[in-house]
Amino acid sequence: MTTISRIYKEIESHPEGAIPFVRFMELALYDESEGYYTNSRPKIGKEGDFFTSASVHPVFAETLADAVAEMWDAGKWRSPALIEIGGGTGALCSGMLARLQESSPHLFDSIQVVLIEASPYHRELQKQALSKWGLPVRTYQSLEQAAASESLQGVVFSNEWLDAFPVHIAEKTQKGWQEVWVTKNGDQLAECYRDPIPPLARYLTEIDNGLPIGMRVEANLGIEETFAQLSRLLRSGYVMTIDYGDLQEELYHPSRKRGTLMCYRRHQADDNPYEHVGDKDITAHVNFSALIRAGEREGFQKVTYMRQDQFLIRSGILEKAVNHTDRDPFTSQAMKRNRAIQQLIYPGGLGGMFRVLVQAKGEVTSHGFRFQTAEKYGEKR
Repeated sequence: MTTISRIYKEIESHPEGAIPFVRFMELALYDESEGYYTNSRPKIGKEGDFFTSASVHPVFAETLADAVAEMWDAGKWRSPALIEIGGGTGALCSGMLARLQESSPHLFDSIQVVLIEASPYHRELQKQALSKWGLPVRTYQSLEQAAASESLQGVVFSNEWLDAFPVHIAEKTQKGWQEVWVTKNGDQLAECYRDPIPPLARYLTEIDNGLPIGMRVEANLGIEETFAQLSRLLRSGYVMTIDYGDLQEELYHPSRKRGTLMCYRRHQADDNPYEHVGDKDITAHVNFSALIRAGEREGFQKVTYMRQDQFLIRSGILEKAVNHTDRDPFTSQAMKRNRAIQQLIYPGGLGGMFRVLVQAKGEVTSHGFRFQTAEKYGEKR
């Protein structure tokens, strides 16, 4: 059964003749056989639908690895864990291992690598990408499964994971907030409205600081459970989250009246999730305020929150630029590397679009990291 057929079947069998948007998004992305992330078509890179910072150049992985090594040194663990969630092709983790082998050889042989990946297709790609390192790798298909099996010390990291969580959508109308549901209109999908479920209603009350009529917002109500599972998984250590999003007051602002939901297919962006269902990515910006609050309730304290360009610069990415006399931009590796650094820290692109949140749990330091040093780069805190 195709994804769209499964969606139609659920709509037709539901007493309301419709399903919540969050369920539609879950099926479109994660349907067991034909969902976007479960099918075997390439998603990332030139042959896929979008690029990520990790796919731009290995220098991104190198810089993150330096930050991870600093956290490991702070934790003083004998066998530190490197835990990636939603790692896609495995290129980021593999690139980080390459740098860690070079920069932290005293720890490399004792690294515990744990991968958490919902997509069978990406799990296979990750297995292939990491096989060359000769390290034992434990793989789980969900954070829940990993949390039930592991109790680790180290660093959990993700790059563009949370933006792909299924979200509730709500719209503020003359009669108050309404939740968006999905129904059929002939042979097409269409939206309709229902009263929000109680958890969503509470969320909307919390964020509504005079938002205008017609305002649309997305709500990831799975964040609380995510941090509960992270707390079970990580005995002590750090969580590093990289994604696009904002703090709550900036995310839910009248300037974003139609919300942040976006779709990506063949490197084209649009805001219509009801076309090419199962064949396009669907994303929503992350509410980093919600991550910070949920983390605090589970014992995670905020270490830092900043734009990606700031984090990478403070972590030493500019020092990775290469002096050269090359002239051919197509064959020069030095020129490619330097262009990638510019792309990763460009404030009008990846550098300004993405945010980095680092949180700490347990008896580990929250201070003294290189990425917390603003003065060296003439920044204001």
